Amino acid sequence: MKLAVNYAASTQHMPYFVKSLEYCAVKEGETVLIHTDTESYPHYPAAFLGAARLLDADAYMIVHPADVVEKGATKAWQAADLVVDLSSEPHAYADILREALDAGTRVLRAGQPWDVMKRLFPTPELKRRVLAGGEVMEKGKTLRITSEAGTDLTIYKGSRYTFRIWGGSDVPGRWDIWPSGMVNCAPEEDKAEGTLVVDKGDVLLSMAHYVEDPITMSVRDGLIVEISGKGKDADLLKGWLAKSGHPDAYRIAHVGWGCNERAQWDRLAMHPRFGFATQDNEAFYGNMQIAFGSNYGIYREGRTKCPSHIDFPCLRNSFWVDDVQVMDRGTFVLGDLQ
Repeated sequence: MKLAVNYAASTQHMPYFVKSLEYCAVKEGETVLIHTDTESYPHYPAAFLGAARLLDADAYMIVHPADVVEKGATKAWQAADLVVDLSSEPHAYADILREALDAGTRVLRAGQPWDVMKRLFPTPELKRRVLAGGEVMEKGKTLRITSEAGTDLTIYKGSRYTFRIWGGSDVPGRWDIWPSGMVNCAPEEDKAEGTLVVDKGDVLLSMAHYVEDPITMSVRDGLIVEISGKGKDADLLKGWLAKSGHPDAYRIAHVGWGCNERAQWDRLAMHPRFGFATQDNEAFYGNMQIAFGSNYGIYREGRTKCPSHIDFPCLRNSFWVDDVQVMDRGTFVLGDLQ
C-alpha cells in the first residue's frame, strides 16, 4: 500500500471520516471502538478516532499484535455500539465478528488505499441502487448465471438473507465496508449445480491475478468437483485451493453483483506501486462476483468455517433471479439497478 509517512496525513481528509461515521449513525455518547493492529495503516485509526470525538462519541482504540488471534477483544466488540475494523487482516469470517453482530454491534470495515477510499466513497445514488438490487434478489429463490464463455450455473438461495453493501453500518447487527457497492447472498451451501467459467480478464482476487486463460469449474452439490483449463491459471487455482487442506475451500460461499459505477477494473494492476486494492473489482458496476470457502461471519446464515476464502469477480455474465433477468452480459437490464 502506498502510504504517507507524515502523521499529519490523518488530518488531511477528515471530512470523509466524519461523514463515514455519520453514515454509520454515530450519535453523541455512543461507544465507538477502533480496532487495529501493528501492521495496519496508522493514519486511518487516528482519523476515525478524531472523527468520533468530533461527533461527541465515547471513542477508544484497541491495538493488538498482528501475528496473534486476539481473544480479549471479543467482549469489547460486543459492548461497543460501533466497531471500526482497521486490522491488516479483516475479521469478515471470524468468530469475533459473528458474536459481535449477534450482540447487536454495528461493524464497519475499512482499510483500502486512500485513492480507492476517496473515489468510491458512498453516495445516496449508490445506496439507492444497492437497495433496489437487494429488493430484487430478496424476492427470489433460485439464481442462475450464464456467459458466452460457458458458464451455466444454478444456485439455490431459498429464503437466505440478501446483503446490501453500500458503505454504512447504520442499524444494530449490521456489517458493511467502506468502500463498497454490492448486492449478494450466502446461498444454500450444498445446492449449486452446473459449470462456472472464469474467463480471460476475470480476477482471482485473493491472488491479485487477472486470468489469462479460461478456467472451467464443474460444481456439484455446492462444491467445485473439477477444475480444468489449457493454461497455467487452472493449475494456479488448483494449488491455491489445495493448500488450505480443507474440503470446504471448494464450497460456494456467496454470490451477487457489483453496483459502483466509479469502480475501476484495472486498479488491481497498479499493485504493488499504489497498494493492494480489492474493492474496485468486487464493487465494479455490472460484474458478477462468486466466492468459495468460508462464509461464517458477515453472513448471518452462513455455515461454512474454513481457513480460506476466494472471490471471482467476473465480467460479461448474465444473471437471473428466478425468471427475472437482472443482467445481460454484464449490463443491467432493470431500470432501478442502472
